Amino acid sequence: MASYSTIFLGITYTLVSLAVIIIGTQKLTPMGVGLAVIYAVGTFLLLLFFGIRWFSESGANSTNWPPTINMCPDYLTFIPTVTDSTSASGGGCVDKLGVTSRDAGLQKIENSELATLSSTNSKLFRYTSADVNAAINNPTELQNICNECQIKGVTWEGVYDGDACLGLNRAKLAAARANCPPTI
Repeated sequence: MASYSTIFLGITYTLVSLAVIIIGTQKLTPMGVGLAVIYAVGTFLLLLFFGIRWFSESGANSTNWPPTINMCPDYLTFIPTVTDSTSASGGGCVDKLGVTSRDAGLQKIENSELATLSSTNSKLFRYTSADVNAAINNPTELQNICNECQIKGVTWEGVYDGDACLGLNRAKLAAARANCPPTI
């Protein structure tokens, strides 16, 4: 439920918006009715967009950070079907740009090699966001994903930042939140 200050600001925003539309339309009507109508419709749509953006509660309920995990580690490309994939998504991730930071990490893959890509290929990062979401209650599997990131020399927003396994922190918060009584 919205607080009283948010409700007050919403009502104030609505009244000021109506005043801007009415006064602006009246000022522009002598210059042409078409111009006044275009102004009124455009201003209404613009103010409606910002009103929804500023005063809706749709994003306020998310307690996870980041709210979503990218399909692949940073700057890697998702390949939806990989032969013998062990990923929950059935695919994997490849480095088409050459961004990995370790010599023993992922090697850059060429487009011509994508057709023959299999789960045993050293150019494949076998985990995707589906695996991270499936392992949120399994710290051992999350640690395996972080270890793979470290070995392959990649970072992954919300999972592994190059130093720490952020996925484990997220799993610990989810477990702690499950043990909290609901607020009234």
